[in-house]
Amino acid sequence: MTSFAVECEPRPQPRLAAGALLLHLLAAGWPWITRCPPWIAAPMSLVAMLGLAATLARLPGAHCRLQGLSFRDGGWHVRLWRESGDGPARIGRGTRVHAGLVAIDLIAGRERLGWVLTRSAMDPSRFRRLKARLRLAC
Repeated sequence: MTSFAVECEPRPQPRLAAGALLLHLLAAGWPWITRCPPWIAAPMSLVAMLGLAATLARLPGAHCRLQGLSFRDGGWHVRLWRESGDGPARIGRGTRVHAGLVAIDLIAGRERLGWVLTRSAMDPSRFRRLKARLRLAC
């Protein structure tokens, strides 16, 4: 089997971030809309809003620490914000590959990073290559 290199530097996804924000706002408001008791609704709303930060950290853009991902020389490498050079990484068990969506779970040292990428985040040929490489890695 022939190995192939992959370079991934996705474009920011403001529409996906806006959708994630709306979803978290709906999740935070739903306990109140369904008239749950306040002692149940308040913690559920708090968890939904705290989860927003973790969700936005997985979407490509200026707010994401992960800036680049590549597969070359038989291994995965990540480029992090404000760090020089690339560091080694492994693909985690949470990686999922679908037709128009890829959820990448990465382990770089002691840190867990990742992206949620849609088809519009990259050129179509690069997106297909990334999906193929991730399917081989999982």
